[in-house]
Amino acid sequence: MKIETTRLIITEFTMDMAEAVHLNSLDKDNRRFVPDEVFETVEDAAETVEFLMSVYENWNGPLVYPVTLKDSTYIGYVQAVPFDDGTWEVGYHIGENYTKQGYATEAVTAFLPVIMKKIGITEIKGICLADNKASVKVMEHCGFIKLYEGIRNYQGEERQICKFVYYLSPKDIVVKFFEDGYTNQNYDFVMTCMAENYIDHSPAAARSNADAVGILKIVAGQFSNLTVKVLDVFAEGGMVATRVLYDGIHTGTCMGISATGKHITFEALENFKVENGKITESWGYWPDKEIEQKLKSE
Repeated sequence: MKIETTRLIITEFTMDMAEAVHLNSLDKDNRRFVPDEVFETVEDAAETVEFLMSVYENWNGPLVYPVTLKDSTYIGYVQAVPFDDGTWEVGYHIGENYTKQGYATEAVTAFLPVIMKKIGITEIKGICLADNKASVKVMEHCGFIKLYEGIRNYQGEERQICKFVYYLSPKDIVVKFFEDGYTNQNYDFVMTCMAENYIDHSPAAARSNADAVGILKIVAGQFSNLTVKVLDVFAEGGMVATRVLYDGIHTGTCMGISATGKHITFEALENFKVENGKITESWGYWPDKEIEQKLKSE
């Protein structure tokens, strides 16, 4: 993975970064707030870097990526860490020699949409000590929403913490729904991105995320090699309007018409309501007459 911003590059670890990781980890804020991420020797850092590199192969997490300046100077990292309950937490650290320059905000802002879409999640947590003012500011600047501030267990101790949540943008959620729901047939993501009480106002009339998956599977049975391309997408608040192009081969009964083997394309309009990282409602307008005519044509 490689993400470039105006000033930074977020990429994957290599073993030659071990010394920089060791030196960067020794600052006072790391010792104060996350002492388990302090590497007292280069050897300790190298062992961790080797482990983190191995995780890139299976995507199980923790997914940790170095942040460098454009001249390849290592200044810190961003990460996504899984919990046992299937949720994920963001993490980040910028060495004290590079703080107060907006690097953490720049890195996290660029990192989150990319990693969340790769993992297939629509929300990610952010947890820090309440007196870690710099970390709190980063999350506020990146668009996190504060859920809680109070006493909770933090690294084995009862501490005053702040808990935040960040949602993938409604536009990104809808685009990924089309990619994974139709083209990639990743129904796990559909279950994740849609609310359990999702309502479809089109004739398909789904009344849950499970219903939506059922409809997607029916479409997949009607058209093989199906791809869906989002031609236009407009978002305002939690409302997302799309114009999409469907392209597939008619290999299953559709509209009462048996498989013809025809390659057909058609455009459709679909609108969505997204709330708190979940698609809660949709309104779909498919050109049924056009589809029927194409299937029946000689």
